[in-house]
Amino acid sequence: MKILYILPVLMAFIVVAGCTSLPGLQQPLTLGQQAKFSNNGHTFEAGIDRIGIQDNQTIVVTLRVVNTGTSGVTVFAYPSLQNPVGESYPGPALYFGEIAPNHEVAQKGAIYLPAGVLDQLSQGSTLKIRFEIGTPVPDDAVWSVDFTNPP
Repeated sequence: MKILYILPVLMAFIVVAGCTSLPGLQQPLTLGQQAKFSNNGHTFEAGIDRIGIQDNQTIVVTLRVVNTGTSGVTVFAYPSLQNPVGESYPGPALYFGEIAPNHEVAQKGAIYLPAGVLDQLSQGSTLKIRFEIGTPVPDDAVWSVDFTNPP
């Protein structure tokens, strides 16, 4: 019976926190697709221009952010590669600076993998990027990456 009281409180907490979608239900984008965000009056799009493998231990990602809004936006991006069994490999933050309306900026970042991890990556791996633009709630996008056919 107590669960009936906890469920509404939990739902209210999720809505207040701004997390209205469950991460497990989010469908990954393909590498050619753009993620679109609208947060606190700022709108922007993000996409992966290129992803490659360097030295059999480094994933190099080129990320493009386009300010589709009417005011400048400062963007930080935090990439993380996840294998099909849920192990995560974060990369350093990418700073895009202030992007003027109708302008775009591309940044290249690297995710360094421990020895032998690249061989474990396969179809079902994902690249998650968390975007922060100075608002209390960050935006996330997830792209599907198939390392059985290296990009």
